[in-house]
Amino acid sequence: MKTLLLIFLLATPAWADLSTHAFFKHFVGTWKAAGELKGENDKLVTLTEEWTGKADGENTFLIEGTRTMNGDTQPFKWTMTHNTGTDMFEAILSGPDAAQTIRFEGNVSEVNLTLELKAVTGSGQSSITVLDSFQGEQKEVIESKVLFTGDAGQITLEGTIKHEKQKTP
Repeated sequence: MKTLLLIFLLATPAWADLSTHAFFKHFVGTWKAAGELKGENDKLVTLTEEWTGKADGENTFLIEGTRTMNGDTQPFKWTMTHNTGTDMFEAILSGPDAAQTIRFEGNVSEVNLTLELKAVTGSGQSSITVLDSFQGEQKEVIESKVLFTGDAGQITLEGTIKHEKQKTP
């Protein structure tokens, strides 16, 4: 029995609690963000966000807040979980309507402190990719590069959102 417990403890990652994970621990707190996404025909989407990041149990991380796009403010929520079997992260983005959900899969680099998420949308050829990376030594700025592609693989929307930490709990 002791051997089985030891094997389990050794096989379980030290960061099973996402509040202590090398990447997600820096997301804890209150944030403000702003950016622009450029679309087809040079259409510009301006975006601001206010959100809070926190661990919810050992295997879930939540990001909840409001997003204003071109003057329209809506609540949003990211629910991120780690699949220990595949070592992948799943992120569900939901909006004000429960039917408005997008499922992303991705990986975290603990070395570069980056999170890359991708969702296949539409008929299966279109997608949304988000690459989050910390800027600076203090880990209080996140740069999110966002890329939307259409069914033919063309870029339909792209840009960068800069998140700045306002408060740490």
